[in-house]
Amino acid sequence: MDYFGLGLLAVGLGSLQIILDKGERDDWFGSHLILSLTIVCVACLVAVIFWELHHKNPIIDLRLFKDRSFAVGNTLMFVLGISLYGTTVLLPLYMQTLMGYSAEQAGFALTPGALVIMVCMPIVGFLLTKVDARKLLVLGMLMLSFSLFHMTNFDLQVDYRTLVMARVIQSLGLAFLFVPINTTAYAYLPREKNNAASGLINLSRNIGGSVGISFVATMLDRRAQVHQVTLAAHAAATNPQFQAAVQGATRTFETHGSSPAHATQQAYAMLSYGLQQQASLLSYIDNFRILGWAVLCMIPFIFLIRKPKPGGPMAMH
Repeated sequence: MDYFGLGLLAVGLGSLQIILDKGERDDWFGSHLILSLTIVCVACLVAVIFWELHHKNPIIDLRLFKDRSFAVGNTLMFVLGISLYGTTVLLPLYMQTLMGYSAEQAGFALTPGALVIMVCMPIVGFLLTKVDARKLLVLGMLMLSFSLFHMTNFDLQVDYRTLVMARVIQSLGLAFLFVPINTTAYAYLPREKNNAASGLINLSRNIGGSVGISFVATMLDRRAQVHQVTLAAHAAATNPQFQAAVQGATRTFETHGSSPAHATQQAYAMLSYGLQQQASLLSYIDNFRILGWAVLCMIPFIFLIRKPKPGGPMAMH
């Protein structure tokens, strides 16, 4: 048992998880804890690479990455984890914070997507016996990126059905990725290496998920601030459209019994709230767009995968 390698890996990955979980809340490298954990994480992960490459019975077999198909498969699974977990965080937050849905309603919106994956995976498994897995991967990536770009069209009036269908389209793309990625990654590995390969490819997906959650949480806050500053620049006394909106809202509150001074305060408060809502909406759209481009940029890497052996066994872990 490679106890030293296991220890280095546990400390390195454990530090990485804490960094990703607490980074946004603690202002990343402005925190001494995050900075210290980053140094520990980098030192341990670099050390584990050198240690595992020279150990006769490594806890993780890094030599498997010499296989081009396995290396690309891990990269695709990493990006898949970012997209899957990132949108699984974004969509419920969007529905609850901007659309006013309950947590239960937001959860039910994700359920049809899970059912689509369950139904489509056996179909994809059958297609793998007839079609080159690389073609299915390209199709899956295109559908996944399309769904993410489709989400950039969301606004504050989007209906529940549109939200559900966006998740269904995304899940359809995911169904065309999980099985083909595993099949191509394991295609040229010795059978006795399957357990070691399974650990690495699952690690890639999980780390990708952690990175995705941390990334979208950070981007939501920072892009909302950027958009709020940009929109606030137009909310000035010199802007006739803004002044017209203030005067219109003021008259509306006055007709409901507010005094002129109180009505003016209510008008500014209402417009400020609307500005914050729009800034938050734009930050969600930025996240969907970035994730869509990240997935789309993975398509050229698919062509680096060697053609799977015809009739070869499928590996699902």
